[in-house]
Amino acid sequence: MTAGRPFSVHLLGRKRLTVVIAFLALAAGTILGLGAQNAIWEGWFVDRLFQAKSLLSSENKSERAPVAVVGLDQVSLNSDRLATVPRVFMSPVLATAGQAVLDAGAAGVGYDFVFAFSADSFADPNTGEERLRGFDRPFLRFLYQNRGKVFVSRTSTGVPHRAISAAAGTSGVRFAEVSPDTDGVVRRHTPELPLIDSPLLIDALLASAEASVSTSYTMIPEHRLASSIPYLSLIDLLALTETEAGREAIKAFSQDRVILFGSTMPNEDEHLYSDRFLPQLNAAIAETGKSGRPGVRHATAGVFVLADMVGAALSGRIALDPPTGTLVILALAFAIGGTVAGLLLPLPVLPVVAVAGISVAFGISLIGLQSGYLIAPGVAPVAVVTSMIVAAIGKVGVLQRRQRSLVNLFGHYLSEDVIKQMADSEELPALGGETRHVVVAFLDIVGFTKMSEKLPDHEVVRVVNTCFDMIGQVITEHGGYIDKYIGDAIMAVWNAPNTVENPEQAAVDASREIIALLDEIRKETGQSSLDLRIALNAGPVLVGDIGGEHRRSFTVMGTTVNTASRIESVAKDRKVRLAFSDPVASNLQDGYPVKSIWSGRLRGLSHDTHVFTVDDPAVFMEGETPSVPGGDASAPPVNLFKVSN
Repeated sequence: MTAGRPFSVHLLGRKRLTVVIAFLALAAGTILGLGAQNAIWEGWFVDRLFQAKSLLSSENKSERAPVAVVGLDQVSLNSDRLATVPRVFMSPVLATAGQAVLDAGAAGVGYDFVFAFSADSFADPNTGEERLRGFDRPFLRFLYQNRGKVFVSRTSTGVPHRAISAAAGTSGVRFAEVSPDTDGVVRRHTPELPLIDSPLLIDALLASAEASVSTSYTMIPEHRLASSIPYLSLIDLLALTETEAGREAIKAFSQDRVILFGSTMPNEDEHLYSDRFLPQLNAAIAETGKSGRPGVRHATAGVFVLADMVGAALSGRIALDPPTGTLVILALAFAIGGTVAGLLLPLPVLPVVAVAGISVAFGISLIGLQSGYLIAPGVAPVAVVTSMIVAAIGKVGVLQRRQRSLVNLFGHYLSEDVIKQMADSEELPALGGETRHVVVAFLDIVGFTKMSEKLPDHEVVRVVNTCFDMIGQVITEHGGYIDKYIGDAIMAVWNAPNTVENPEQAAVDASREIIALLDEIRKETGQSSLDLRIALNAGPVLVGDIGGEHRRSFTVMGTTVNTASRIESVAKDRKVRLAFSDPVASNLQDGYPVKSIWSGRLRGLSHDTHVFTVDDPAVFMEGETPSVPGGDASAPPVNLFKVSN
């Protein structure tokens, strides 16, 4: 096993490793997405769904609410009629009010009170005389005569007095407690069937209204309950019973409705309900009595909660669980999307994709809510984000680490572009290649042979490596690619395999910068006689892999390469450090100073070649002057300045 290579790289190829990472991301996203159901934070998303649905709903209430509330509020307790009556002695009043709504056509009546005491059982502490015997008789008679329509509450810690329980009957006493979600907010009700035999007050009232509910449901409030549920203060209801017009008003309020009596006093039996972030109903639309209604508070009075749990089922404002398999399909689909994004997209883009995925998931849940299904809004967001994170970590930690290692290791031998292509495909490029226009350079260390005769081998290697390192940095900085080292020479290429916008200009600029480094190279190597010679040519070449199936090399080849090699002999003959052909000179920037130094037919070629250099003293060998074109040393040199046409 090669040192430094991850075991996973040896065990699996890139393609198989990608499949493994994708599978892990997909599994993690799906499992954690499904596990997000009923998470403590999921309620926050549900409440946002209710807010969005409320914004999309019209405020005009065209349908009559099936449930109404009669409240024992502060206005009632402060009224002349009830101010001196202790709450434990209000059973006759509640009987009068209850009978009034039943006579007016109410479908059922529920009391959200635990009548734990009976006035009949109170005795004078001094004499033992039961002075209030018979006080509760109207209420007991009311309960007995309306069994099946009137229900009183009990809780796990409180039960009605035995006389009241006896009057109401076994079926007339029901549990009024509600079960909150994991975040402490009441949103859901699970009925116990059959409703008529259920121990729950909500189910008993549903049965009295002949509701057909057979499964768990989530209530969908549209406004704050304290501002929207039809409401009468208890004192208003009592006042209405005293006149014919009032009794007609009670009939309009109560007919065919379930009526709930309960306390709406602050801090008494309040719950966090999913209406707490919703808007209030316009007071002009809300159905309310003369005394108005209690103020809206953060928590909601328990009697309003019970009323909405019943009213939502009766009016169809409920959301059911989606069909079996829906959440699995949803989690899987979003996990696939997150996995693909994590593997294929750049890391800076992923937060945007995550936000988009969460938004789409929220939109799907909202559409489901509009259709009557509560698609758990935490499933899809968790699935897409989890899978995206796992896939991205796998890509960066394993796949890209492997690619970076390949590029770093083999970048000393091959082009970075070639290595990335092979790392992505895990295949060797096809033999041959493509034809491209490039600039080919041959850079030769002048005096290397004499120097090597005088120096030990290890010193020769140090000098060559120092030269090649300093020269190679300049070539790379100017977009060039070092094709190969040939003894004491370098063959470099511009515009292959990478793309260079103006390879001729880049090659000449790099050559001049290398020549400017000559003094520093001499200083670093300790060889004051060391010199350089650079030859450039531009033209078409074949770029690609050359060799066979067992051994190959990425290179460029063609007449352009051979010509560049021949131009080096012209540079040597004319005593210049830089020489380049007319195709190079013709593509230099406007106004660039070039000097013609030779024109003729190079060995092995069938056409004349014009060779130039830069009109800069730095390109001439020390103590040398350039010869003139055509080999005639007596003719003056010709200066050519490239100008625009």
